[in-house]
Amino acid sequence: MWNQKSLGSPPLVALKTNLPAKQIAELRDCFQEANRCISLEDLGPAAARISRLISRISNSFRSSLGMKSLRKMNITLLRVKEVKIAGYLDNFLTCFPAYLTSVQEISLPSRQYLQFLLIRMISLVKMLCRLERLAKEITEFFLKLLNLGHFLELSTIILATVAEVWKNSRDLCRNTVSIYNRLFSMQKSFVRTDLNFLKGFTLPPRLEVFLGASWKEMIKEKKTLIPSSTKSSLLEFSTDEDEEEKVIPIAKMDQITPMDVEVQEIGEFIDRNSFLVHSPNSVVDLNTLTLFLQKENQLRKTRDPKSLSLSISEKHWQKFLESLKKTQHSYKSKTDLSTLFPAKWEKLLKK
Repeated sequence: MWNQKSLGSPPLVALKTNLPAKQIAELRDCFQEANRCISLEDLGPAAARISRLISRISNSFRSSLGMKSLRKMNITLLRVKEVKIAGYLDNFLTCFPAYLTSVQEISLPSRQYLQFLLIRMISLVKMLCRLERLAKEITEFFLKLLNLGHFLELSTIILATVAEVWKNSRDLCRNTVSIYNRLFSMQKSFVRTDLNFLKGFTLPPRLEVFLGASWKEMIKEKKTLIPSSTKSSLLEFSTDEDEEEKVIPIAKMDQITPMDVEVQEIGEFIDRNSFLVHSPNSVVDLNTLTLFLQKENQLRKTRDPKSLSLSISEKHWQKFLESLKKTQHSYKSKTDLSTLFPAKWEKLLKK
């Protein structure tokens, strides 16, 4: 029954029962602890980041194994959100009185409603175990990308987000299993109705036994999600950490003997601007525009054949420079400058 998504809850009926104050206090403390420990708020920020990462990397990775596992994790997180454990716990907490006497008559939900809550806890734990398994698959895939030197920044972000999901799901799973075992042992405190809710099914008395190998992986203590073999390939650490540093002696000035060193010819220094092609198409911003005009002025003064405006009279040239000074600050972007200046230059050459 735990994997039935549309499983309906039994009627919420408050039935009267007489319980000792100590037993009522134990029930109230158990439900208060469950409301505090079984909280899905820690998974919310990581789940939102995963959905945004999927929309960003869907075109880059497409049908890769890491992308498929990441999509499965996103779907599982959405299903975890649909298991509204907090609402069911509130229905129990509202029934407990603020003050207790020695023997008190109290109205609590039926035992069938408690069984429905236990089934929802089983569903939550099974999905958390799936999150833990998917986190390992995603980590293995993106760590291999890191070892290859691909998608370094993106892989690091994904690993950090998945590690957060992995840690929160493990903690939430352990808390849920502990609360389940305590509530299962308290079923006798709730009154049974005539409704046959379980329909032949039985609830496991110990949830960790029902989970089997998934629970063994969940309780296995690990310092980190990254395997040791992968860590050594990511960054090689020195094995001689305790080795003393070697001190290199510095020679004194009187111990230094002059040596005849042959000086090699390193060539002439060449400015990188000399490789720029002298053309109006090389103008992309105001700096290149200034360099182009300065070089063109020098070529005009020396009557160099390389000058592009040598056939233009000095009068038209000066008018052209004045018009540029008036309009060069009106260009809104580099695109305007790179497209409009060659057009003005062609218009100047036609005169």
